[in-house]
Amino acid sequence: MSAYYNLKAIILKRQDFREDDLLVTAYSREKGKAILQAKGAKKILSKLAGHLEPVSLSYLNVVDGRSIDQLIGAEMRQSYGKIKTNLAKLSPAGWFLNLLDQMTMENHSDPRIFQLTQKYLDFLEQESKDYEIAKLAVGFKLLHLLGLNPAAKTEVELKDEIGFIVKNNIEEIYKNKEIQINQNKLEKILNQEIQT
Repeated sequence: MSAYYNLKAIILKRQDFREDDLLVTAYSREKGKAILQAKGAKKILSKLAGHLEPVSLSYLNVVDGRSIDQLIGAEMRQSYGKIKTNLAKLSPAGWFLNLLDQMTMENHSDPRIFQLTQKYLDFLEQESKDYEIAKLAVGFKLLHLLGLNPAAKTEVELKDEIGFIVKNNIEEIYKNKEIQINQNKLEKILNQEIQT
C-alpha cells in the first residue's frame, strides 16, 4: 500500500521529464530537499503546473513511488508575484534558490533553512533596495546552518562582520557600517566558501 504525505515547500526549479511530466525540486519544511515527479504536468489542461512555478510557496500532496515520489496535488500559497515581475528581485531570489539546491542533499530536513528561505523571499517581495547585502546575509546564514560557518576558520578575515551577519536580522545587517564598507570583501569570502 502506498504512503501519502504532505509538504509545505518552496519550489526551487522544475524541468521537463519524459513526454508529459515535470521533475520538480522543492525545499520543504518537513523533508528538506525533495525531487518529485509530476505526471502529466506539461499537458495544457494540467491543474498541477500553475502551482509548481519556481519561486513559489506551495502545499504539495505526494505519494511514495518506487524510484521517485509522485506529486499528485499542489496548491500555491504564495506566488511572490513582485519578485517574478522584477529582474532586480528575481536575480537574487534565483541565485539563492540555486545555491540552496547545490548545497543541500535530499531528505535532510532542517526547518531553520526552510524558515530562512521563506523569510528571504518575503523580504525580496516586500522591500525595494540594493539586494547585495541581503544576498550576503542569506548566503552566510545558510553556510552557518549547514555547519560551514567561515568565521570558524582561523585564516578568514572579517570574522566579526561574518559573526554579526549570522547572529542578526536583516534590518540590523543593513545598518551595520562595517558590513557596508567591507561589502566587496565579504562577497569574495562568501563566493570562495561556496566554491570550496
